[in-house]
Amino acid sequence: MSVAVEIAVEDLAGLEVAAHAGADRVELCVDLARGGLTPPAQLVQECTSRASALVAARDAKPHFDVHVLVRCRAEHGDFLDRPEEFAYSAEEITLMARQAEESVAAGAAGVVIGALTGTGELDLPAIEAVRDGALKAGSTAMRGVTLTVHRAIDALPGRAQRADAVRTLLGLGIHRVLSSGGASRALDGADDLAAMVAAAEGLLDICAGGGVRPADIGDLVRRTGVADVHLSARRRPGTAVEDDAPDTCTDPAIVAAAVDAAGGL
Repeated sequence: MSVAVEIAVEDLAGLEVAAHAGADRVELCVDLARGGLTPPAQLVQECTSRASALVAARDAKPHFDVHVLVRCRAEHGDFLDRPEEFAYSAEEITLMARQAEESVAAGAAGVVIGALTGTGELDLPAIEAVRDGALKAGSTAMRGVTLTVHRAIDALPGRAQRADAVRTLLGLGIHRVLSSGGASRALDGADDLAAMVAAAEGLLDICAGGGVRPADIGDLVRRTGVADVHLSARRRPGTAVEDDAPDTCTDPAIVAAAVDAAGGL
């Protein structure tokens, strides 16, 4: 079974660490400590250019690419049971549609989007608006754009609602859903993730993310059937850092261990 490894990174150095360690792709954002926010278009351009150069030099996997988180606001690091974290005003939706368009124009292979109503349901008009911003830029560049829905889905009330959301998102042309199964750790949400995989019927990828450690990956994949795993691979506070280590929170050893764990399945 082929399991893809996605690493959330905040900077160019983190992207290079992920690429050299064998990750399949990165999710680029800023402010990871609060769950991530949209990075500036200049950073997207720098990272997509560097990713292309690494692939050309065979210092990354041939399909290695950059997907950009589009999220304009984060008030709490813990958003489980807080659908209001992903409920946006008309102005914020317009902003995110523009951010999605700018990110794809800057070279992103995909965008990671999502929105809920304040009562805990998918905000379909908002998701469609941001999606369409990305697709507009993709059409201009005459290339496809991968569409992922982020962990807003984990703020839905339960397993049935998440499975129904997967079916709904299929109809919107979404390619992937990132989720912990509604739990703080994806391993604890394994049953919900398995239900989402079943609801997707092989037509949409479920990417398990949320507190994922390399040691969890084998059990997580076996229990859920997911084909993608997502982790930030952040260096733990107090960890010794070599003098020549990259200036980034992305830990090369954690990324390498995750890649090895996924490759062993």
